[in-house]
Amino acid sequence: MDGPLNRAGRLLRWFVRPFAGQEPSFYRAITACLLAAGLFWQMNALNKTYTTRLNFPLNWHYDSARYVPLRPLPAKVAVTVTGQGWRLLRANLGWGTHPADLRPVPYPGTRYLPDESWRRGLQNALEGVQVNEWSGDTLRLTFDRYVSRRLPLVLPADSARRYKATFTPAVVTFRGPSSLVQVLPSAYAVAVPAPDKEGNAEVTLVAPARMRASVDAVRVHVVRR
Repeated sequence: MDGPLNRAGRLLRWFVRPFAGQEPSFYRAITACLLAAGLFWQMNALNKTYTTRLNFPLNWHYDSARYVPLRPLPAKVAVTVTGQGWRLLRANLGWGTHPADLRPVPYPGTRYLPDESWRRGLQNALEGVQVNEWSGDTLRLTFDRYVSRRLPLVLPADSARRYKATFTPAVVTFRGPSSLVQVLPSAYAVAVPAPDKEGNAEVTLVAPARMRASVDAVRVHVVRR
């Protein structure tokens, strides 16, 4: 029965019959021709102009001693660019390119990066490639000022009803985003583990998230009321 598989087999045999029984040099020549044709086709394609989408790395510059981002700054941004195939290939593979330098104004209340700032940074990094647009939602910014606040250390309320504690140091400075530091209680409660026979203990001081304390540990002397 002359089915589709039989017809396909005859077609394949007809195609490969001229190549059967040839010298090895013949096959090397055919392979070289195919590789050369593919190379020329690829080079011709890369000389054309294309529009594509890239995930391009970012390098942020701001006064990190005075300001802090309340959400992580993105390491990359999705951009749509137009350029020659060779340049787009280099940008996509990261050959000879460097991250885009972005310089936000990190004042509290900043919510976005102005158009001229991101476009200038990306255009400088993507030399020879035209930046068309970017995914604006990925560059939403929220900055806050760093502030410090000194707080006395106390026992948690349930322990304070039964014990009296003396902390050394008695006051600790906490540093972090203003919006978080300002809502800390007027005294910082520290849970104390079981003291030794003399009522002494050493406590590792755990600062709230996104804050730093001026000391890592405190000593405490506990007596029953």
